[in-house]
Amino acid sequence: MHPLLVCLSSLCFGFCQLYVAAEPLCDDCRVIVIHPGKENSTGHQFSRNQRIVRVINEYKQVSWKEFQLRDRIKMRSLQLKEFSFVVKLKIDNSVRCSGALIAPKLVVTSSNCFIKDETDQLKVFLSNGKTLVVNSQENPNIFPELSFLFLKLPSDVQPAALCNKTLKVGQNVSMLMASSDLSFYGRRQAQIIPNTACKKSFEEDESVYITPDMFCVKNSQNPEKCATSPGDALLIDHQLCGLNIYGSHCRANSLNADLFINLSKLQPWLNDFLEKSESTK
Repeated sequence: MHPLLVCLSSLCFGFCQLYVAAEPLCDDCRVIVIHPGKENSTGHQFSRNQRIVRVINEYKQVSWKEFQLRDRIKMRSLQLKEFSFVVKLKIDNSVRCSGALIAPKLVVTSSNCFIKDETDQLKVFLSNGKTLVVNSQENPNIFPELSFLFLKLPSDVQPAALCNKTLKVGQNVSMLMASSDLSFYGRRQAQIIPNTACKKSFEEDESVYITPDMFCVKNSQNPEKCATSPGDALLIDHQLCGLNIYGSHCRANSLNADLFINLSKLQPWLNDFLEKSESTK
């Protein structure tokens, strides 16, 4: 029989009288509160003026190291659920670039991930550990910065929610990065800045161009912390609003910035690709 602590508010005029059936209340005991008006484990109903506290003298001590491990496992589980749309591209058996699942059979990524359009050795690695084969690849002329990958089989993870917001200079955003095996996610709070800053960041790369459909996002001044990949996602309020086109071009003690394509402005064309992916067998 577990000790019981019974407080009868109608008799104690605001102060609880403590009654313990066996051992006194200990400092390290776990305590279970049985709320009034609800049935307990034995099916008994307690009246509203009673508050029953069960003291359990047997408990398991958890080390700080084990507590931290449990916390990391919990965080990992939450990240997998929140960022399940993030994918990595396997090209010729090497992981290269990121992408975003925007439909069960459709991934969008940066066209700069590919030297050629052939998809014979192109696969998509998902956060749940599965690898899916790409059936076809399409680079639209209207926005050549993007590549759309149509999967042979639908994925069983939650696609990204697409952005429906108007993006402005000075707006706060989240840059999302992931390790090559999707075991670690990093999210950096950043801000949209004028495109002229990106012109300076990429001024030495003649292959880079900036279109009206792109926007510039401030990155870290520390080169060790600003590494991003083409295809990395940019989020606002858990919505996919941008996709990294070129990855990072970071220099020490410099205003580093990344170029993203504005997916919100491309919604009408994205809807066409979404419909096409649903009809693809």
